[in-house]
Amino acid sequence: MLGQHEDIRLAGTCVLLRDADDGLEILLLRRNAELAFAGGAWVFPGGAVDQKEIDSSSTIEEATRKATVREVFEECGLVASQEDLVHFCNWTTPLGEKRRFATWFFVAKVGDKQREVIIDGGEIHEYRWVGAQKAIDLHHSGELRLMPPTYLSIKLISQYETADGACEALLNRESYSVTPRLCLEDGQWVCLYPGDAGFETTDLSAEGPLHRSVINSSGMQYIHSGQDVGVAAMDIP
Repeated sequence: MLGQHEDIRLAGTCVLLRDADDGLEILLLRRNAELAFAGGAWVFPGGAVDQKEIDSSSTIEEATRKATVREVFEECGLVASQEDLVHFCNWTTPLGEKRRFATWFFVAKVGDKQREVIIDGGEIHEYRWVGAQKAIDLHHSGELRLMPPTYLSIKLISQYETADGACEALLNRESYSVTPRLCLEDGQWVCLYPGDAGFETTDLSAEGPLHRSVINSSGMQYIHSGQDVGVAAMDIP
């Protein structure tokens, strides 16, 4: 039986892809604005792992795959298989947040026969299929509120032209894990990532490599200063 840290819930989410006439599209869901966690944000389908999924699994990954398949169906009515989920990264909610999740991120292609998205109008209030670059543009125009893991995943997916190409490339790309450190300075939030000179101390003015996201009224800006970071950029293949 697998354990789970009492302060951090295991979770899974999936970037669902389809090939459309205008190119590769991603499914985004808008969460109910009244929800305590990420209310009003546009996210990928997913959620917390249930205890029964933990109890019936031999590994954390197995439990997370089961939960992701379940959550995809519950939140948008689409069917995914555990075997088709391609794991490409892990994000853990920063220290200090009231609700923390250790989330496995997967990507999967939606079958040609699966076109109807069904949402419940409760937890999820809206959905849209959108091209990756279009989603980024809408975010910066203020139309799509995205959290850093969603934004950076979309930026990464934007490098690929087809659903099959994205899944194959991410299957062979080394996955990464990150627990950001969150800071507030001059009215804007900054997420610090490993390799940033200020990551350990949360000193945003520390001299050295930069690896962070800056969030303000214009949306999110991801900064990776290059080889000096020592950690690969999260938005490129």
